[in-house]
Order: sequence, then C-alpha cells, then structure tokens
Amino acid sequence: MTKNPEVTYGETSQFRFMPLPGPTEVRPANFDAQALSLPELTTSDMPVTISTKSDAAPKMYGSPAAGTEVTYAKPRPDQGSWTVSLSGNVQPTADERAAMVALFAQAGKYVWIERRTHLDDRNEGGCAIVTATGKPVPADGIVTFTATLTGYGRKFDDTGLAIP
Repeated sequence: MTKNPEVTYGETSQFRFMPLPGPTEVRPANFDAQALSLPELTTSDMPVTISTKSDAAPKMYGSPAAGTEVTYAKPRPDQGSWTVSLSGNVQPTADERAAMVALFAQAGKYVWIERRTHLDDRNEGGCAIVTATGKPVPADGIVTFTATLTGYGRKFDDTGLAIP
C-alpha cells in the first residue's frame, strides 16, 4: 500500500528522549548523541493548552439580582501548558525496548523529549515530567506501549531554538 505523502502518519513519527538531572528550558548540548529512540508509535499528541482569566468581580450567591441581566466575562489568555501522550502497538527492537524501560524508570522525573513527524524537518518538544506509564506485556511479540508526560515551561515547535 502506498501512503499519501500529504498525510501525517503516526507510525512514521520519531520520538527521542534523554533523562535530565533537573528541569531546564535549554536543549541539552549532547542530545543528538545521547538521546534514546522509542519505537514508531501508532498515535502521539503534543497539545498546548492556554488557560484564560478574567478580572471581573466574582458573582455572589443569588446574583444576578431579580430583574437584572447576566453579565458576561471577557477573558483573556493567561498561562500555557502542554502535554505529551504516546501510544501504540509496537514490536520493539532490543534497543527500543531498553529505551522504553528507561523512559518508564523516569516516572516523576524530568526528560527532554522531541518528536518529528515524517513531514517535518524540525523537532518539537522540550522539557517534561514523565507522569504516567503503561506496563508493556507482549502478546505474540506485539507490545501495547503508553506513556504520558507533562511539559515543564515552554513547548518548542522547533527545539533547535531551545539554545542559550
């Protein structure tokens, strides 16, 4: 089957990560040489969420008073946050399985993580905390792999810009 070159396919995305001693918003200088590669994944997502805030006075219980209109807040953007979700049915090589185990060992710790889809010429990602992991148990050599990370600081659409 020939794949449409204009469609992004999850199984062709590249995920690499590197354990960190602590949080940072600077791409590790040795990332390209030291990063561990995860297997191709069925799906991955790296959404950014922007919270909103409004400085309007809060309504008290029982308001608005009878006969008055409801007023509507005019929120504005506030802080952003981002997450990473990884999942897939994979058949990892020995090196990829070791990388999966290394990622699971980072639960509650910081990593630098980057994703590149087959249509991109740059990596996206940044520093994140590994917040959830699955336990891959193979069936006929296929492993269901899941992990979730929560970003620390900025998510870079191009990690090449995450330099001092």
